[in-house]
Amino acid sequence: MSNSVEPSRSLPDFAHEMKRDWDDRARENAKWYINTIKREQSDEEFDETGRPDVEKQVLADLDVLTRGRDPGALKLLEIGCGIGRMTCHLARIFGEVHATDVSGEMVGQARRRFAALPNAHFHETSGYDFAALPGDYFDIAFSIYVFQHVPDLEVIRANIRDTLRVLKPGGIFKFQASGITSAAYDKMEKNTWTGASFPEAESRRLSAEIGAQLVRLSGAGTQYFWTTLRKPRPQSAGDASPRIIFFGRADDPQVKSVPTRGDYAYLTLIIEGLDRETADCNTVSVEIAGREVWPCYVGPPGGNYAAALAAGGRDLTQVNLAVPAEAPLGPAEVRLRLASDAAAEPVTVELEPAPPAPPRINLVANDLDGGVDVYARGPKSLVRLFVEGLGDDLDPGRVRVRIGGRDLAPLSIEFIPANAVHLVKVQLPADTAPGETQIQLSADQLHPASATIKAL
Repeated sequence: MSNSVEPSRSLPDFAHEMKRDWDDRARENAKWYINTIKREQSDEEFDETGRPDVEKQVLADLDVLTRGRDPGALKLLEIGCGIGRMTCHLARIFGEVHATDVSGEMVGQARRRFAALPNAHFHETSGYDFAALPGDYFDIAFSIYVFQHVPDLEVIRANIRDTLRVLKPGGIFKFQASGITSAAYDKMEKNTWTGASFPEAESRRLSAEIGAQLVRLSGAGTQYFWTTLRKPRPQSAGDASPRIIFFGRADDPQVKSVPTRGDYAYLTLIIEGLDRETADCNTVSVEIAGREVWPCYVGPPGGNYAAALAAGGRDLTQVNLAVPAEAPLGPAEVRLRLASDAAAEPVTVELEPAPPAPPRINLVANDLDGGVDVYARGPKSLVRLFVEGLGDDLDPGRVRVRIGGRDLAPLSIEFIPANAVHLVKVQLPADTAPGETQIQLSADQLHPASATIKAL
């Protein structure tokens, strides 16, 4: 089934729908529709919710986004700024921030709220391009919680194409979209809230089509699927003889065995002799025990690997990939290949079985209005647990929730295709005291998931 609501509609048709709906939402309650944690939020409370996203997705990723440059000297394009929840934090990091939104009402509120920020500039856009902005101007483009609300895949494609136009050569575009590919999600009507899916296959295809380097993919198959693209510079010859000089489990350079399933089923290879002006996730592949695997990251060594290598000025490239679940256990020959057919000498990696992956409670909210303010008593004491990793063959009758030392049967369990999670509803016990309360969820033979709430 197509991602489009109506395949025959034009980009301006979708733009009109997006402008109308988000203008209406901005007039009703902009803060709630941008960040659905509480119906009523002060400016300070609302803006503070943008800080963790900026810290996690921008500050923690500066090595990739800035390539070692001073962010205070760089220009950033923010796509889908709303009323500036993250813009105010971005403007304290980057020298110049241009924040855009399809909603003129959102942009107007943002301008009024941040009129005193001299380096933050707000623009209303068409929703499918950035026609008023110059080409080859921005060092970085960033978007989060935006494309997941776009109702048509071609509108997402158009935004990505024009973002590449406004980036300088070598500029980075990091964005999040829904990568859910389940049949249930496919069947859902796509609108300006539940948007079209932009899965890994589309990210790889479009980046190759528009000539963008595909630097990194993460969260494939989930609501929070991230793609990082780079606008290429003029190509250089590069080295046709890459070498694997180091490898390890992606999270720990010292661990040389990698499981075939779960959160740790990722392998890192450190390569000498790759030209990072041309190498990317579409032009580099890895053979594992004879199976071709496409990487999810190709770029400079970062974090724990940079520290472990002590590279000393060597021009090295990090390649991360997910180990295929069907790979045979035991010693496996791993070889890196380039689109030019050049290949590195193989290394041997030990593949091991993985322990069962525990489910995760991603969010706890009250059932009255969906806010994160949960009360020990009253209507907001009926809580929603959004749980990832319960599996397709879940037996609802075997799910139990432990609250305050008491085992409870959930009131209901349903799968939410738009978020690719299970929604579990449970009533807090009548004797729950205000303050911190531990919630544990167990299902069949899976390890329990846990979360801590602060009941009011």
